[in-house]
This record gives sequence, structure tokens and C-alpha cells, in this order.
Amino acid sequence: MENIKYIKEKMDEFAMNIDDFSVGQFVKDLDMVECEITKKGLNNIEVLIKKKTKVGINHKQWFNMQHFNRRFKK
Repeated sequence: MENIKYIKEKMDEFAMNIDDFSVGQFVKDLDMVECEITKKGLNNIEVLIKKKTKVGINHKQWFNMQHFNRRFKK
């Protein structure tokens, strides 16, 4: 039983505040450009980041919750 409790605590730690976000929601990048959440896993989020320059490209990128929370704001 201790193993199950430990695993749940670690999953909660890794998932952080993932339930505060949903697929299709827009978040602001550090440079205040809007990006869209396209997928969610158990403890990570995929974000569509639009090109920021004329020669750039639109792309999707996965973030763990620690990196997501550092880079994006609601």
C-alpha cells in the first residue's frame, strides 16, 4: 500500500496544475503571443506555437508541467 501512495504523490507532483487547462484553450507565451493547447497527457501538454517571424513556422511542442508553467500564462 505504501508503494501506491508514493506513486500517487509523485503523479500529483508531476501533473501539478494540469487540470486547470483544457484542449482548445489559448495561453500566452512569454512574449505575449497567443498559443493553443492541442493535446494533454497525464503530466504534459502539447502547445501549437504560431510562427513569430516571416520566415518562421507554426509548430507543436510538448511541455512537462514545470516547463509549461514557466513559459505560459492563462
